[in-house]
Amino acid sequence: MAMNLNDLYKKLSDIPIEEFPSSALSGLLHGYLSVYSMVRVNPWLEEVYGSQWMIHERIREIAGELADLVKDPSITLEERVGHVADLMETYLTYSDMDFLDIALDAAYGILFSEGSDKIILTCRTSEMCRMLCSCYYFMGEQRYAEVAKEIVTEQEYHVEINLGDLEKENIWGWYRAVEFYETTIGGEGKSNRLENINLLEDNLLARLITKEQNMNVVSLCFDLLATKEYINLK
Repeated sequence: MAMNLNDLYKKLSDIPIEEFPSSALSGLLHGYLSVYSMVRVNPWLEEVYGSQWMIHERIREIAGELADLVKDPSITLEERVGHVADLMETYLTYSDMDFLDIALDAAYGILFSEGSDKIILTCRTSEMCRMLCSCYYFMGEQRYAEVAKEIVTEQEYHVEINLGDLEKENIWGWYRAVEFYETTIGGEGKSNRLENINLLEDNLLARLITKEQNMNVVSLCFDLLATKEYINLK
């Protein structure tokens, strides 16, 4: 039987942040952001998930790891883009300008060559879409929105037919990117998180026990379950 959110939350809370691989930090971060949002609106949930301060500190620890990773030249570009996008989203909950400045500087270095103001798309991933949406949100420049729209238009329907390997295809990452685009820039409201979660849940969560040591799967399940619980409580 697969773990529920409470069991998984307790398991993850006992693991120091530095023991998670960098590839698992995004799912871990978004799971904690959802839990924090739930507890902030429903204080009685502190009995289940701990105090807002404790969750806030956990988010800060993850953000600290991300801040180091976005400056690490040994990290692949695609992974670095994801870390930058996550660090920008962290700022919406954990309002630390140092983290935001690090993320914006890193984003600028990824998107522009020296002396040029033309955006260079070095990859067309869901993480790049989220990073561009955050750049638009924080800087208000239309060029970021236009390029993000290109990526969303290319990919938002493509992911619906690639459910064979959820980790490889990054289906949840694309659903999140489409929703983030609609939230920050605007869209036709085609993204339905709860419907998407229900579609993915059986396929992904059924593998949690057999892949319990794969922290990428564990953190992704945490993100999925926490997001679903947050939606149901709204």
